[in-house]
Amino acid sequence: MKKPLPSEASAVIVGGGIAGLSTAYHLAKQGWKDVVLLERKQLASGTTWHAAGLVRSNIGSATLSKIAMYSQPLFKELELSLIHI
Repeated sequence: MKKPLPSEASAVIVGGGIAGLSTAYHLAKQGWKDVVLLERKQLASGTTWHAAGLVRSNIGSATLSKIAMYSQPLFKELELSLIHI
């Protein structure tokens, strides 16, 4: 079901890959109600589709390692949230 695009939004995110979805999730978690995410096809179907569920901790930079360590409990939280929907 396609919905018309709103005429205004506090945030417009282009791309439904791992970065766009993560940004939308974290804004919504902070209470943002008017976030629009634009994707030309299906969510997570672009170049980062293969990264949507990948968690690695042996990454070459400290920043990426911190992201991986943050992601592991987050994915568990999301899994538990989906059970309650």
